[in-house]
Amino acid sequence: MNTSDQIVNAALNEFYQHGFHATGVDQLSRVAGVTKRTLYRYFPSKDHLIAAALNLRDTQFFERMQAFVEAADAVDRPQAYVAFLANWGNEDNFCGCAFINAAAEFAEHSASPHVLSKAHKSRVLNYLEMICAQAGAMDPATMAMQLFLIGEGLIVAMQIMGPSALLLEAASKSVAQIFQAP
Repeated sequence: MNTSDQIVNAALNEFYQHGFHATGVDQLSRVAGVTKRTLYRYFPSKDHLIAAALNLRDTQFFERMQAFVEAADAVDRPQAYVAFLANWGNEDNFCGCAFINAAAEFAEHSASPHVLSKAHKSRVLNYLEMICAQAGAMDPATMAMQLFLIGEGLIVAMQIMGPSALLLEAASKSVAQIFQAP
C-alpha cells in the first residue's frame, strides 16, 4: 500500500469511528504512521482528506453491497439488500453510515462532504432501481425509493438502537409488503 492509500485508509477508519470534526490532523498523522508534513504533502487540507476518505468508502461499500446482493436471484435482490444492511449492522465496528454521519456533521448542502453524501445516496438509489426492475417491479422507481427509505431507516435504527432481529424482521416485512402491493 502506498503512502497516500495508507493515509486515506487510516483517515476513513478514524473519521468513521470518531467523527469528522472530532478527528484532528495530529491524530490522523499518528494513526497513519506519517508526519503531519507528509500528510499535508499528499492532502493539502483536512477537507481534501475527508473527500478522499468518502470516495474510498463509496467504492468499498458498493463493492461489498453488489457482491452480496447480486449473489441472490434477481427476484430476491430487494430482500438481499436488506439482509446486506442487517449483516453490516451486526459487524463489531458498525458506526452507522459514513455518509449519513458526514451529512449530519456538514449540514450545509453546499459543503463538500454533504455533496459527496448526496451523490453516494443517489448512486444507492439508482442501484436499487436497477435491482427492483430486475426483480420484476411494475414501478421500479417508486419501489426503489420505498426500498431506499426502508434501508436508510434500518441503518439509522441499528446505529442508535443496535442491531436486532426485530429491526430486520420489520424491514424485511416492509419490503415484502411493497412487492406484494398491486
